[in-house]
Amino acid sequence: MFFIIPTGSDAPLRHWPIATGVTIAINIVVFGLQMTTAGFTDSLMLEFGSFNPLTWLTAAYLHADFSHILGNMLFLFIYGLIVEGKVGWWRFLLIYNTCAISSGILISLWTMFYSASACLGASCAIFGLMLICFLWAPENEVSFLSVGVFFFRPFIHYFDVTVQNLCFFFVALNFVIAAFTEFEMSSEMLHLLGAIPGVVIGSAMLKMRRVNCDGHDLFSIMSDKRGQCQLTVKELAQQKEDRLAQKREPQAEFEKGMAMVSFYVAEKHYEMAIKRFESLRHLKKDLVMDESLMVELINGLGKDPEKISAYRRMLKRYLDQYESLRIPVTMKLVKLILTNEQAPRRALRMLLDLDRDSFGKRETKAFRKLIDEAQKQIREGVIELQAN
Repeated sequence: MFFIIPTGSDAPLRHWPIATGVTIAINIVVFGLQMTTAGFTDSLMLEFGSFNPLTWLTAAYLHADFSHILGNMLFLFIYGLIVEGKVGWWRFLLIYNTCAISSGILISLWTMFYSASACLGASCAIFGLMLICFLWAPENEVSFLSVGVFFFRPFIHYFDVTVQNLCFFFVALNFVIAAFTEFEMSSEMLHLLGAIPGVVIGSAMLKMRRVNCDGHDLFSIMSDKRGQCQLTVKELAQQKEDRLAQKREPQAEFEKGMAMVSFYVAEKHYEMAIKRFESLRHLKKDLVMDESLMVELINGLGKDPEKISAYRRMLKRYLDQYESLRIPVTMKLVKLILTNEQAPRRALRMLLDLDRDSFGKRETKAFRKLIDEAQKQIREGVIELQAN
């Protein structure tokens, strides 16, 4: 016997999952009322063959038993973390409840001629969230904890699954089971109907630029535009406002422009920060980026292997303009030259130009490691194609 429990996701959080927590709390409170109040559940379930708009929403906050609500709330937390993390609390509440109501409408239409029966549970709305996650963050991972007993020995295991694989598994599983029952109304069929609003809402918000996925959404990946930031309507409006302000008040524009550079860096839109700064330099040739902001930008670019070119440019620019972090920045650049350009002689010249008397233990260790790597490449006969 074993249990698999989702514990978190590596999707970036721009907003804390406040509304997700509130939604989970409401479900728990409603479940407590179900357990303690006779007849509470009966009037709020979605009945097949009837048309009661109120139950399209209320049924999504009811659950049959403890295991039912536990499973649903665990996955609501994971998918809510990803969705609310991108759009904020009020948009999340709108999306979640729209998924619940829309799936309720689809269920009522599908079961219009069914005999008396009913359904309840948050899983339809959660399936909608799952499909939105599939569209917005397919390559992000969900972490799981596996706990159980095997041959009378307890075990604990952690593993990660990408959102796209997790979504494919659940959709395929429910589709196969529904197909075996000839798509008669069942839990699996309810889940598939709940997925439809998620596809519609997730796609529409991407196409209308109402959510920023940093170029890692499904559409960007499929169109070979991975990592190319697509600004939201709000961010585009801000850019337009900045351009107009530039024409009216040059000095105020510089201040706003640098504020936007700081904003883009804080929001991890590093390429946009560079583009914004370069546009300001066209107007003011001697403009220099603040050292702390440049260091933050360099650290952010260094974490993304797809932005090596921009990373290298910013390292060189720092060395041209500042001195305080010359040693660690030079070593970062040397490591990049050895790893991506395989230019060991140029790397050695840069390393030997450093003031080794100011090295600490960490710098000395890193220096020796880079020297060894450069000498190893020279011994292996690496030919440098670039001399600059």
